[in-house]
Amino acid sequence: MRCLPRFAWVPVLACCFDLSLAATSGWQGRPLAELLESLNSRGYQILFSSDVVTDELLIPEEPDLNEPLDSLKALLAAHGLVLQRGPASTWLVRKPETPDPRETTPAQDLPIPLPEIVVSASLHRLEYTQTGTQTYLDRELATRIPAAGEEAVRITSRLPGTASGGISTRSHIRGGEANEVLFLLDGLRLYEPFHLKDFQSVATIVNSNAIDGIDYYTGAYPARYGDRMSGVMNLSLRQPDNVTQTELALSFFNTSVLSMGSFGDGGEGDWLLAARRGNLDLIADVIDPDVGSPDYQDYLFHGAWVFGPRTQFSANFLASRDKLTLVDIDRGEFADADYENRVLWLNWRADWSTRLHSETIVSASEISNRRSGTLALPQIVSGRLDGSREFDAIGVKQDWTYSAAKNWMFRFGVEGRHQDARYRLVSSKLIESPFAAILDNAPSTVRNFDLSPEGAQYSAYIEARWQLRENLIVDAGLRWDHQNYTTASNDEQTSPRLSVLYRINERSEFRLGWGQFSQAQEINELQVSDGIDRFFPAQRAEHIVANLKHQLGQAIDIDISYYRKRFRAVRPRFENAFNSLTLLPELQFDRYRVDPISATAQGTELLVSEGDSGEQLFWWLGYAWSEARDRMPEGEVARSWDQTHTVKAGLSWRWGRWDLSAAGEVHTGWPKTLLVTSSVTNPDGSIDLRATTTEPNTGRYSVFHTLDMRLSREFAVRRGDLTVFLEVSNLYDRANPCCTEYSLSPSASGPQLVAKEAYWLPLVPSLGVVWRF
Repeated sequence: MRCLPRFAWVPVLACCFDLSLAATSGWQGRPLAELLESLNSRGYQILFSSDVVTDELLIPEEPDLNEPLDSLKALLAAHGLVLQRGPASTWLVRKPETPDPRETTPAQDLPIPLPEIVVSASLHRLEYTQTGTQTYLDRELATRIPAAGEEAVRITSRLPGTASGGISTRSHIRGGEANEVLFLLDGLRLYEPFHLKDFQSVATIVNSNAIDGIDYYTGAYPARYGDRMSGVMNLSLRQPDNVTQTELALSFFNTSVLSMGSFGDGGEGDWLLAARRGNLDLIADVIDPDVGSPDYQDYLFHGAWVFGPRTQFSANFLASRDKLTLVDIDRGEFADADYENRVLWLNWRADWSTRLHSETIVSASEISNRRSGTLALPQIVSGRLDGSREFDAIGVKQDWTYSAAKNWMFRFGVEGRHQDARYRLVSSKLIESPFAAILDNAPSTVRNFDLSPEGAQYSAYIEARWQLRENLIVDAGLRWDHQNYTTASNDEQTSPRLSVLYRINERSEFRLGWGQFSQAQEINELQVSDGIDRFFPAQRAEHIVANLKHQLGQAIDIDISYYRKRFRAVRPRFENAFNSLTLLPELQFDRYRVDPISATAQGTELLVSEGDSGEQLFWWLGYAWSEARDRMPEGEVARSWDQTHTVKAGLSWRWGRWDLSAAGEVHTGWPKTLLVTSSVTNPDGSIDLRATTTEPNTGRYSVFHTLDMRLSREFAVRRGDLTVFLEVSNLYDRANPCCTEYSLSPSASGPQLVAKEAYWLPLVPSLGVVWRF
């Protein structure tokens, strides 16, 4: 692992140049707002308005921070204010309500609806805490909605703008490729954050039990997010309470343990430990030992300490390990792989004043991948592959937020990353006649690579948010990115962004977003297994998103969106024309290069919902019309994940300690390409087989539809509580075709091509138990 250039450490020094300022203590006589900001830095999530907590409200006496909430309530009461529970495990500072003498209903501790100022037109915030508003999907919701493998990120696929086959935790967002999503954990970018990453990425490396929230952007996102073209998935860790909490979970898919709590005389420190083991290898040993043994684990550590009222420091470590052997006897495939992923990052948050805040992250990432395998499909293709990839990255990132005035806010930041990799690959492939003549195939291919690329990426951004009127907010930003290792002589991108929020009335608001986006090919993304030994220049895209939200009555929310994305400088990609569910896609005879001139994706989405996870019954219904097309030299071609019509719906009903939930999906079948053969009689009487393909992606598989269900029951036990659940994916065992498998069968008239459809997930049950204490 190599070090960053010296100047890359300047932002760290900028954050630490005056520790005495960030660690100032003594609260008496200081503004009450400063204490609230300090408590927020310790994870208390206290929401307040500067109109209510003004700068004139001072702290009359030194508070007892050993019991911060009790002390805060007393301080607020002295100024005629109250502290109440709000949505998503927040606390609200507000003026006390004057009771209506006509109201006879007893007072209840109910969540207070809180309007959220989010200018971006495509943000779906998923808060995994106890309760939430109708704008959010919360943690309670994540445990109630069916999600295969207990993967929290899968609930994003319940939104109408995502496309997924149901196996992978990676999704296509509004027509983009699956690798166009920026994956962040507590603001840090994670590289390759998936288990079994070359085998459908069936799980992420972040234990879902440790996730506190996800900010999920599907387009036109702010300038602080860059280097991916289609979406952002920003995960945050759970904030431990003062009391130690432990969760033990066991299911068909996973065994996991999580424990978190606080330490220090005043609770200044907090910690979180999580470990998880995948159980797919144990299930395979019981059901069909011949398919192999997919084994994976991940581990997460978080420790934080508050230095005075204004500064928090945390150290974090994430590690994962995969070791698997997979066999597909029918397809003649054998694969063996080892993956390791380690990430260490330090986070420094400082509140320099009530107006100025900063966050600095220093990180180091190491990834080690090894994969080998053989393929033997008689009379069609054979081959072998043995490769490894090592990847190291060191990064420094700093973000600043400055609230200049009541109606002005600025964000700005810089980032530098040094990366290096080592690629080794030896592979060979032999395609038999007549299949060597299709898809620009070569009869024989031999590859031998030993490469060690290295380079750096730098970025900077600035955002300005301006509230022009009470109901009109504008967010403008500019981002700059640079890479020094691609084939371009000076590969740098400038990306302007603009978003507008207009509140029509108390029930309706309109958002409009526009922006330019870029995506560099990372040093760990070189396509050597497909014969590519150079890096392409960064890709570019332009987003336009319009969104209208309206509350119908007291409970129903209506969300309508239109988007259009234009991709240019698109990097070539490699696909399998007939079957994408293969262990060694690079060795297959249907592997081909897709090299579009440009691409477009557009669509309209409707989402109607009622209720939230704190209610006995909630439901949602979504519809999307969309198209995603590549512009090729021969004309427009549908992308392989294009689905014209999509309907997604679900509900959850809780009665007492029981909870029953269902989520279903129906969408147009994905495009397909067919293999066509014909027999030709030679002059000597022998018969030859000739092969060709239909035009790429001009056919369609049949309509995809599925229904997932989850039933759970909570039990009070002597220590803590116990939840037992049964979850079933594809409840009625629908055979949803995804691919076509081809083989040759002998006959009296010569070999005959046999086509057989392959399918997405069949009925998959999972029984599990979670003990919390």
